[in-house]
Amino acid sequence: MKLVHCLALAAAAMLTPALPAHAAGSERASKPASRQQAAPSLAASIRAAVAASGLDLKKVAVGVSVREVGTGALVADIDGSTLMVPASNMKVLTTAAALRVLGTDYVYRTQLLRSGDRLTVAGDGDPSLGDPEMPYLDPAGKPLVGLTAEALIDTWVAAAKAAGVTQVRELVVDDRIFDRQFTHPGWPEDQLSNSYCAEVSGLEFNVNLLQARVGTAGGRPSVTAWTPSAPWLEVENKAGANAKAKHSVWIGRTEDPWKFTLNGNVKQAQAEPIAVCVHDMPTFFARYVGERMAAGGIKVGATRIATEADAAAAGTPVGQPFTRALPAVVRQCNTESQNMYAESLLKRMGAKRSGKSGTWENGAAALAAEVDAALGAGTAAKGLVVKDGSGLCKENRVAPNLVSAWLRAIAIDPKAGPAFIGSLAVAGKTGTVAKRFKDLDTNRVFVPCKTGYINGVSCLSGFVGAPGQTPRFTFSILCNDLAKNKNGVGDAKALQEKIVSILAGGL
Repeated sequence: MKLVHCLALAAAAMLTPALPAHAAGSERASKPASRQQAAPSLAASIRAAVAASGLDLKKVAVGVSVREVGTGALVADIDGSTLMVPASNMKVLTTAAALRVLGTDYVYRTQLLRSGDRLTVAGDGDPSLGDPEMPYLDPAGKPLVGLTAEALIDTWVAAAKAAGVTQVRELVVDDRIFDRQFTHPGWPEDQLSNSYCAEVSGLEFNVNLLQARVGTAGGRPSVTAWTPSAPWLEVENKAGANAKAKHSVWIGRTEDPWKFTLNGNVKQAQAEPIAVCVHDMPTFFARYVGERMAAGGIKVGATRIATEADAAAAGTPVGQPFTRALPAVVRQCNTESQNMYAESLLKRMGAKRSGKSGTWENGAAALAAEVDAALGAGTAAKGLVVKDGSGLCKENRVAPNLVSAWLRAIAIDPKAGPAFIGSLAVAGKTGTVAKRFKDLDTNRVFVPCKTGYINGVSCLSGFVGAPGQTPRFTFSILCNDLAKNKNGVGDAKALQEKIVSILAGGL
């Protein structure tokens, strides 16, 4: 799995925040009249760009919505009321709603609690727990880059030993902040073993993935190490080791969650680890922590996950809780388009609003309610269908006009706005759009935005403005049915960049 260096995360964190609502009004009032009257020409230019895009508009669906942040007025509307598949543009709805529902000052807390002869891990639905791309900070605020999965849990082991714990009857993982529907029924079944389909659970660890190191031993392929370390895992070797054949190794899952298959051909030691989705992370984590306790000299009688018969997690804290501020989670979700993060955010706000375990259903209801709160009652019913939080499910639908209006509402929100805008990848600089927009003058134009891609779909939504100022425009460009068009995705991306360039010229 590709790791993102801490410097990249720091750069994303340093993005210039949006100004509050009153600043937007004063900025617009100071614009020259020629610029305030530029909307008709911008709309015409955008329509011309769509017509010249190379996309067959009889086969391909293109929806474009551009809106002034200061006034909220539509600048361009091309099929903007049409419900379309948003792919990962769903994340701009999910993450901004989470900031509003949970609050920008919300902090996740994953705790180890002691009650009699029981230890309980109380999960909070934090998707960043143990994520190697999200290091924890030392007291001086510096990233603890070398804190491995083992070392992270061993801080709890050391704290338990310091508290005089030598044995416990059981160790329980309480993951009930979410339900136990780990994968969405609308996700593609043939892709569930891929890392972007990582399961969603109330206790998440290492982005609910294992990393397998693959090499050769005695001329035979083998998994030489797992991270996190899990000696109870079994691997059935179905791979070959032909030095003349193509290197094509991969790892498959089986019906047994603790058994995997090694497949393909291992020509040489695999340079990068292979990511493998874990089934039922709460159960895995219970066993994992139990093993780390035993290795540290604490005898654990049994490990399990909490049941309905268990009371709410309670007891004396052991060691320090693992904490993470919500804006940092939102930033990782948007900048790197992390699906599991988005699903966790959806379920977490569902849990907060409903007072029950978070589900896709109550998370969707929470998101729709927040859209209505921001844009007016009944808006969600007309322009939004929420099935999941990441956009991986093809049954999601959203109208471009709703997205542009939502982004405008967030931009003028003095609390959620700065955190949300600062969470987005910046065109030509960071995240999923670091290598795009090569012709954009990023010193003059600031484009925080979110990409979206699944088969046949390419989308881009975000803001256009000058650095250090409230963005002047919000935009949403949703392109569907691209498989019906030769070079459909390439043409769609070129169109997205052309529209952004047009808007940059209107600043």
